[in-house]
Amino acid sequence: MDVFLFDYSSGGGRTNQEYRSADMHHGEMMHRALLADLAALPEVNVTVMRDARLPGLDPVLAQSVQVVSVSGSFESQFDDCVVAADAVWLVAPEANEILAVLSQRVLGAGRILLGSAPDAVRVAASKLCTIQTLRDAGVLVAPTYTSQDNLSDQIVASAWVVKPDKGAGCRDTRIFSGPVRALAWIEANGDDDYVLQPFISGQPCSLSLLCCDGWARVLSCNKQRIAVRDNQLYFLGSMINSFADSSGEFDRLAQQISAAIPGLWGYVGVDFILSDAGAVVLEINPQMTTSFAGLQASIGCNPAGLVVELLDPSWRQSLPQRVFSAVTVSVDVAAFDGL
Repeated sequence: MDVFLFDYSSGGGRTNQEYRSADMHHGEMMHRALLADLAALPEVNVTVMRDARLPGLDPVLAQSVQVVSVSGSFESQFDDCVVAADAVWLVAPEANEILAVLSQRVLGAGRILLGSAPDAVRVAASKLCTIQTLRDAGVLVAPTYTSQDNLSDQIVASAWVVKPDKGAGCRDTRIFSGPVRALAWIEANGDDDYVLQPFISGQPCSLSLLCCDGWARVLSCNKQRIAVRDNQLYFLGSMINSFADSSGEFDRLAQQISAAIPGLWGYVGVDFILSDAGAVVLEINPQMTTSFAGLQASIGCNPAGLVVELLDPSWRQSLPQRVFSAVTVSVDVAAFDGL
């Protein structure tokens, strides 16, 4: 099988922007992990596009893949690589519908999309839409508001979190002592594309899921490390499989999420707060997350291979009974550079 792995940041999507190595570290870490996992699969040939300004791939890894150098617009080369492949794995921003549009282009070319359907991506790309969809399905979610909502005095919270409606992780996420200050910050920054959530006490966590046709399998339960400085939240990394789903709570949550957004497919991340009331969902990531970088070391098998094998209906039927190891692995992000 010929697989085209396209990472928007390193594959030419930012050729019209200034290249700063510090901004690329996080994405490069995930990209290398996924590329190495795909390249290790027998009978899989991998092609990647790479911004000509970036350092070359690790020499050993570079021998296992075909690299297409990009120095200008990536569009035509992207389409050529899609047509030349049997299947395409995308890593791209959800904002501005970039991931959804690229996903639609892959399907429009008649190629296999190793990821979630465009409609599912559009739901998951918006925190507000995600929360509304999951709440309607009976999932415990964080109350989520826009700056146009009437934040009633009856809403009591020790602090309020402001984050972009479309965006992953802690990017541009801030915390304030009350809704008045949160709304003032949004107004001062002149951007309506923010949502507000009351701060929920508990342990920040995530799930790494394998999803297919309205069904899900939990691959890992992860604790997240979050730091706060000058009202801004910073993601420092995760401890992969650092706690167990002893009661089956997270498996049930995964099934609820996959049923509520049936187009989720392949690797999916879920961010939530483990509170006294249980798991309170914050957002869904319909593509690779930081946790992927430590997943193979944790579960003892190739997670990219698990995704590719979803294409085999007979293998999907046996997956619920498959046993994975659950070794705790630390994935650290160079977020201290921003502190």
